[in-house]
Amino acid sequence: MDFTSGNALLADLYKTAVTASPRVFQQEALKHLERVIGFDRAWWGIMSPGKAGFDLLSSYRHELPLAFEEHWHAVKNDDALAHDVHFQPRTTVHFNRQALHSTPGLADLNTGHDLSQALCTSVFLPNRTSFLFISLFRSGSRARAFKAGDIRLKQWLTPHLYSCWRTNLLADIERTRLPNKWQDKASAYVDRRGSIVYADSAFAEFVSQAWPAWRGGRLPHALVEMLVSNPASSIHLPIGIYVNQQQAGGLTRLDIGRPSPLDKLTRREREVARGFAQAHSYKEIAAETGLSPATVRHYLRGIYAKLAINDKAELVRLVARHELEVEVPVAIKGAFTHGLDMDYLGNG
Repeated sequence: MDFTSGNALLADLYKTAVTASPRVFQQEALKHLERVIGFDRAWWGIMSPGKAGFDLLSSYRHELPLAFEEHWHAVKNDDALAHDVHFQPRTTVHFNRQALHSTPGLADLNTGHDLSQALCTSVFLPNRTSFLFISLFRSGSRARAFKAGDIRLKQWLTPHLYSCWRTNLLADIERTRLPNKWQDKASAYVDRRGSIVYADSAFAEFVSQAWPAWRGGRLPHALVEMLVSNPASSIHLPIGIYVNQQQAGGLTRLDIGRPSPLDKLTRREREVARGFAQAHSYKEIAAETGLSPATVRHYLRGIYAKLAINDKAELVRLVARHELEVEVPVAIKGAFTHGLDMDYLGNG
């Protein structure tokens, strides 16, 4: 790849880092990577040495089924490749078909998923135990072997992929920091063990209100257990704080805060309230919602009663405070991090 195309690729990667949601960032980054290194499957995540093999802390599978990850867990004690990548950080290692079948467990895993060639690179996080890994695969018995140029290119690109991944998480936190402040909530990204990868500056304050002895780093064990037990629902803590979670690129995004008064409203009431907050007339709101002006007035009286307010000015303030949507500049400040090597590129 020449200098011009290399710069174009990096420009695309960094643009994706600051514009894409973490839910799709890895997918989009791998599309860019596929332009220069042919592969048909990939695995991107975080591992840490455990008592038996490696513990998987984050996992994004590209064209690999969930069964692959489950299969890997069953044979991970036999994963000699993970050991090789772990002991050669920042070095792209090429595994051919023979290497992918070098132990009974690996042979079972890679035969079952028809993997014939792999390029794997790891980057240690600052704790020097857990590491980010990016593995590219070619499948099928006739898969072409990766060439020396592919290996060099993957090794050159990996620090940039790492930096883009880091930037993408921080950019997302920064985009929501001001709306979060208005809505009295905070956000964070955590791995499967509950270790905080990125969080906005108010996140620790909310967690500390529920667990005063907490000192940061990894979430309180009780909270981790709640999240695991309730993966698809909000968690409401006794002190009036809620925690929502959603999966995003192998990590979990947590939104923690206090319930909004607007949560008392029905969907239709929220539509009417938003219309008034945008200075729309009764007739305009009626047309937008398919209601009659008289029904809109009826809804407005109910909204006042539920929110314990008396006029439209108070309603406008409430809607602005709890439903503000603002584009904010992405800046590397206002967030804190655990586990990311901020100086990786500079340290070569």
